[in-house]
Amino acid sequence: MSYPVRRGANARKPQMDASLRDLIIRALEDERYEWRTVDGLSKQIGILEAKVQEVLAGLEQEVVRSSFPDDSGRALYTARNHYRQTHGVGTRFLNALSGKVA
Repeated sequence: MSYPVRRGANARKPQMDASLRDLIIRALEDERYEWRTVDGLSKQIGILEAKVQEVLAGLEQEVVRSSFPDDSGRALYTARNHYRQTHGVGTRFLNALSGKVA
């Protein structure tokens, strides 16, 4: 399978043995980050932002989107499992009540 590859110094081809979906989930679960932007995922994986957005749109059950953007106005995402691991039950409950996560 071939994916649109990002061009530039940070570009690298995705691993051929893993699907693009799995690459994105792994990047969302990266312990260095609590939330990720499409731009950050694109740079890490080496795939065009439009393709990352397309895949994220199909991962509604596995991905959490923050209701609040980052300081630059960009949408923030994390894997649902990563969110559960990094946020306690009380925090998740309060965030859901306040609309902080979609």
